[in-house]
Amino acid sequence: MRSKLYDAYLWVLHVLAMNIPFGRLKRAFYRLRGTKIGKSVDIATGTFIEDSYPHLVEIEDGVDIGPRVTILAHDSSAHCLNPDLPVKFKPVVIKRNAYIGAGAIILPGVTVGEFSIVAAGSVVTRDVPPRTVVAGVPAKVIGNVNDYLKKSEGVTDGS
Repeated sequence: MRSKLYDAYLWVLHVLAMNIPFGRLKRAFYRLRGTKIGKSVDIATGTFIEDSYPHLVEIEDGVDIGPRVTILAHDSSAHCLNPDLPVKFKPVVIKRNAYIGAGAIILPGVTVGEFSIVAAGSVVTRDVPPRTVVAGVPAKVIGNVNDYLKKSEGVTDGS
């Protein structure tokens, strides 16, 4: 069983990591909490990475995470309703060069494949295959990255 002091330490690091605008410090605070974070990872402000069991989250190299994303590695809903039921713990892995859009929610046990895109506001309840675009609540495959990139080539910035 963990001590209250250790839980307070994790909470302070969690609040700092979520709110500090400096990427290098943000990643350092998440790593101090136990989250595995690769190289060249960008995590926007307000991102919530598993508060109680951060060591169950792995973010590989080159991942870009938008603002206000939530990544969860445990589910205590059934346990809250019936204390005889266990809390579920499942690791979350975000593979290299994946993109997680603003406000997306990644649930316990999910692996987001490499070079995949999770659209803003999506709720990801199951694994995302590599090079796939998912969107919706719950998230469903809406295409592949190659087609998405082809469509994006003709888009300008409006200037």
